Amino acid sequence: MSKSLPANPSNNTSPLKFSRIQGDTENGSIGAPDLAVKRRELRFSMHNKFIVVSTSLFMEYYAPPVAEKRKEKLSNILKGVPVRSGRETAMYTPIVNALNKNNICPGFTFVSTHSRGDPSETSKEAPDIGLYPKDRAPRASQGPDGRPQAPATDWTFVELCIECKTGSDPFNDREPDFVSKSDEGKKILGQILSYIELMFKRQHRTCIFLVLILGKMCRIIRFDRSGAVATQAFNYKTKSGGEVLIEFLWRYGRWDRSMRGHDPSATLILPGSALAKAMMARVGIDEDSEKEDEDSEQDEGSEQDEGSEKKDEASEEPGDYVHQLFRDSLDTSWSWWKLRVDEEGGVRHFVVGKPNFIAPGVAGRGTRGFVALDEANLNGPFYYLKDAWRVSSRHIDKEGTTLRYLNKKGVHYVPTLECHGDVSEAQVTKTQDLWKDLHKDDKADEEEEEEEEETKPEEIKPEEGTTQPEKIEASGKETKPEGEKTKPEVKKTCPFKKHKHYRIVVREVGQKMTKFANSRQLVYVLRCCIVAHSEAYKHGVIHRDISAGNVLMYPREKGGWCGLLNDWELSKQTNLDTPRGRQLDRTGTWQFLSVSALDNPSKEIEIEDELESFFHVLLFFAIRFLHHNCVHVGSFMHKYFDDYDVGDGKYVCGPKKASCMNLGSICLLSGGGDGVPATKLTFCWPPSSHGSDNPHPLNYIFRTILGWIGSRYMLMESQEIASKAQSSQSKSENSTLDQEPLDFVDDTVEEESSDEADLSEDPVMTKRRLEKKARKLRSHAPILNLLKKVLTVNLEYKWPPEEKTTDKLPKGGHKPKADPEAASADLRKGGSMHGDALGAGSSLKRGSNHIEEPEEPEEPGTPTKRAKSTEGEFSRKAHQHS
Repeated sequence: MSKSLPANPSNNTSPLKFSRIQGDTENGSIGAPDLAVKRRELRFSMHNKFIVVSTSLFMEYYAPPVAEKRKEKLSNILKGVPVRSGRETAMYTPIVNALNKNNICPGFTFVSTHSRGDPSETSKEAPDIGLYPKDRAPRASQGPDGRPQAPATDWTFVELCIECKTGSDPFNDREPDFVSKSDEGKKILGQILSYIELMFKRQHRTCIFLVLILGKMCRIIRFDRSGAVATQAFNYKTKSGGEVLIEFLWRYGRWDRSMRGHDPSATLILPGSALAKAMMARVGIDEDSEKEDEDSEQDEGSEQDEGSEKKDEASEEPGDYVHQLFRDSLDTSWSWWKLRVDEEGGVRHFVVGKPNFIAPGVAGRGTRGFVALDEANLNGPFYYLKDAWRVSSRHIDKEGTTLRYLNKKGVHYVPTLECHGDVSEAQVTKTQDLWKDLHKDDKADEEEEEEEEETKPEEIKPEEGTTQPEKIEASGKETKPEGEKTKPEVKKTCPFKKHKHYRIVVREVGQKMTKFANSRQLVYVLRCCIVAHSEAYKHGVIHRDISAGNVLMYPREKGGWCGLLNDWELSKQTNLDTPRGRQLDRTGTWQFLSVSALDNPSKEIEIEDELESFFHVLLFFAIRFLHHNCVHVGSFMHKYFDDYDVGDGKYVCGPKKASCMNLGSICLLSGGGDGVPATKLTFCWPPSSHGSDNPHPLNYIFRTILGWIGSRYMLMESQEIASKAQSSQSKSENSTLDQEPLDFVDDTVEEESSDEADLSEDPVMTKRRLEKKARKLRSHAPILNLLKKVLTVNLEYKWPPEEKTTDKLPKGGHKPKADPEAASADLRKGGSMHGDALGAGSSLKRGSNHIEEPEEPEEPGTPTKRAKSTEGEFSRKAHQHS
């Protein structure tokens, strides 16, 4: 039975681009995700991100003429290309030969690479035809067995892809979103989006063009980080249609690199160059021995056994990892680059290898993170460089502006700004401009187009209340239900965001959170990040994207590790009185957003939401690496973090997570009807360790925080929310256990009275007692006190010294369809789990609430629908929080 899907979903926010928890959380997946699932998610993430225009308008906007004119008519050179249903392979050679023979793109060559993918990419995807610089063109070779091999795709150097099909068109000009609803059309769209994603991933591009051959018809498509523009389908076998295609390719082959979409601020570092050798020497790599190491690695394979992996984690000391990260980035199967950073004081250049973080997707910020060295001081410190396409709005500060302010205010546990700046005024997305030009007569809302003016946060109090974003139209076309009257003064909001290319460099290179040694260290590191959040909030800044990828470990000066709250790109000044939401997208990372934020896409993110997100992060790491009674970790994490429900035409929080937060308890199995109690998540000591009978401190932490969260939702459901309490801070105790000494920079936090002492006298909590617990989330002091008390005071609890296990997530990623307990679709809408992202990594965000009926083989299960509590249930549910 399929999940009920609304016919006309709201478009206030867009779906998350990816939501599988199956990752080596650095780059999003433990194993390579199923290619069909990946392509389906890519297609889903591009909802409402296409425009279809005439060929003349496309050429006018995106294909400027060149000085060299064609002296002969070449419009018929593709007339003889055979077109037979299901025989697309017969098209490749005639197209390649015709284009190369007539020198359509001088200095380049068209190569058929359909049978061999790039060896450095696990997906082995291969476009039918690629345009390459002649000196970089793939060539046929001899395989290990002596047999000839066809040319292999090279995603680093392919200029433009030509994909040939004889079947369905992925676009439909009559649809409001311009996308075909046929199964075959959807698959083709996912395929070409996957190619564009790989080109953005391996190259430094401002835009990418693709030619799509559909039998005798053709479309030319341009992609940037805002969206994509496609031409109407035209017949390239006719004189007029052939003229369009050949003229486009003629111009493309004569444009300079920047016009073809290459970033001029990124310079390729050639193998064997002096700079490449200096980068290798910096981390002790000998050029001659490097080749031997590569051959050895290929022979031994890339997988490590669990024991060796655990040994590596345990033996890694603070300070050792950054050197190794840069060494690992010097992967010779990837290109290395010199990247320019434009700042107020001048221009600086940083050298980088393979990124250790890559945000998936085509449209969006496209964040990549690199461990970097300053070219002017290669023997100097390592930095972390973040390359992204930030949203350009006068309401959103650059991340570097926010970090500089927080650094000036002395906020602990946040990155230290080194330099930052937009790459250049020319590197701005253009898709949104075409949409606005097409809607000049529709009173399109121009607010987001206003040039941003950076504002500096002042000493202010957190704002109260929420803002409501205006509804986003479903497409570039105006559609009105029959009989609906036109409302005066209603402006259409452009669904395409304006992005600017931006780079920021910070001094700290964080360590992945999965490297924590034990639960005590995990809790301490997370507490440091809450301290950072608290101090930033006191100075008028709220983070708004607490996620596993944005909490990192960092070496303390006194030894050991502290936390680092990273990625302030989506932060907001709490005194901004914006008339509506600042972005079209839902703010945050799906898996770690509060239930309230998931159920209300336009709500303003508040302290309660952020502290709930910190709890989700703690659960995310604890259930993966510590001992507990959850057997099916992959299934639980999918249902808790990735799952979703549908309500009022919107994607909302999944039933598992919502149930746990409403009940104030992490239930693994529901209780039976005959008085059988529910099975709750319980952490325990390792079975073989001394003291295994001791209760685990995490259970006390979970029980307390979940009581606060559950009380909040009980009050929200009964519509009896108490007024917010003012945040205050005073002194707390600071004794320590006989373990690693911990630093607490926040010695002046308010002492909160014990929940147990105040609430145990009444078996059924009253509204007043619920309010008392819910207030604990309205300031940072209670949770900071709770964690500090458990970390430093030896109550009846002791922390296990050695307890960490190998990752309990399935190596190949959780497969919901194969799991009878899974209660959601194989179509997933989250942010791929990149919880180990280093440095200034990016999180995946949620955009429109477009809901797409999955193909028949992908039919979802039926989740438990969530009903709001009635007044009659108030006492029964409240009792569960006592």
